[in-house]
Amino acid sequence: MPIRNCTLPALAALAAMAASAAFVQTVAGATIPTRADFRVGATVQNGCLVSTAPAQVTGVVFGQIVFSGISALVTGAQTVAVGAAAQLQCTTGANVRLTLDGGQHAFGTQRRLSNGTAFLPYTVSLTTAGNLPLLPGVEVGIAIGATPQALPLQASILLPGTGLPAGLYTDTVQVTVEW
Repeated sequence: MPIRNCTLPALAALAAMAASAAFVQTVAGATIPTRADFRVGATVQNGCLVSTAPAQVTGVVFGQIVFSGISALVTGAQTVAVGAAAQLQCTTGANVRLTLDGGQHAFGTQRRLSNGTAFLPYTVSLTTAGNLPLLPGVEVGIAIGATPQALPLQASILLPGTGLPAGLYTDTVQVTVEW
């Protein structure tokens, strides 16, 4: 049956009733909606990913610092950046904190390389904060972004030039990264 002589508000009311009829069902005199909304949301938390060898979950190597080919007669300071093994990748705004221990041969707060009998003092610092040494057990904040990167570390030694026996000098520093 054609609709004649209807005003615009009446047509709008008819359209609304027709549209709502598709989403409402009447059962035993009760109106039951057949369409409803539900909310969808997500909370993204700050965090980091440590990338290393596949499936490695313990003993992650954050890199190594190697002073190679040093003559026992050389004097002065030498600085070497960390050679990367593991890389960090963090969400934007993650509060990343780094702590290093004193190493296996520390004397007080002074880290030292050892060949078993002799010692060679060294410092570790952030490459992003000048050459301020990172003291053992002192937590520092570091900026790690969404692009994978190595820890921004470097080490410096002051070579005495004499009195240091030739040999392999080593140390192991435990690194703790938290976020």
